Amino acid sequence: MTNFQFTAFSQRGRGKSRNEDAVLLDNQVYQGSIREGGMADTARPRYFAIADGVAIGTLPRVASRRLLEILRDHLASASATELLPPLLHRVQQDYVALSANPRFHGMASTLVGVRLLGSAVTIFNVGDSRAYLLADGRADLLSRDHSLLNDLMDDGEITVEQTKDAASILQGLTCQFIADAECADFRVNSATHELQPGERILLCSDGLNEALDDAQIAALFANESETDLAEIFKAARRAGGSDDFSVIVLAGEN
Repeated sequence: MTNFQFTAFSQRGRGKSRNEDAVLLDNQVYQGSIREGGMADTARPRYFAIADGVAIGTLPRVASRRLLEILRDHLASASATELLPPLLHRVQQDYVALSANPRFHGMASTLVGVRLLGSAVTIFNVGDSRAYLLADGRADLLSRDHSLLNDLMDDGEITVEQTKDAASILQGLTCQFIADAECADFRVNSATHELQPGERILLCSDGLNEALDDAQIAALFANESETDLAEIFKAARRAGGSDDFSVIVLAGEN
């Protein structure tokens, strides 16, 4: 498959005056109230991403948009098969350079994105914005949150069973893009999947998955032909979600 349909929806959080998420749809960066869709020919690489400005950082709305603008510029000169983790490290270097302006020092953002090339899907993420594979009524996580909880699991200090009772503080970010030269810990998750007929890719900021668990997300996206992203936004609100909400859904066409 070399044709993908994409749909995107983004809306500001409850009580917020502006949306601090930003989305990249192919080579265009959007921010605000977004309802977009279209087709992408993946005979050449196509990129989609969501950035979520970290609220406790400086200028979170600017943080997410500038990150995607820097990412877009790097992707424009990337080869079709370029390894994405080294590219994202170069993006982080340019993001750190923004801190030379005191106004931008301390800006921070998470990122999740995908490269589509033919039917090959390469996921990348930094922070806790997520990518899911939607298939057979399931929502399987393809990304991995950079959280204290996951770090403790990786180090063998906590088991999967213990995570169910873990304090919310353990969900805190341990890695993100940040405009601060003193923050040296930067890691990228990346995974490749060969998309099969009937499978879809979901990218989201935590405005979706903090309100709804994976089973609820799977149920809402179960009917591929009738998925209304505005209705899913409303479902997250009904479940208590208050953060900015951004989703991109990508589906291949045979």
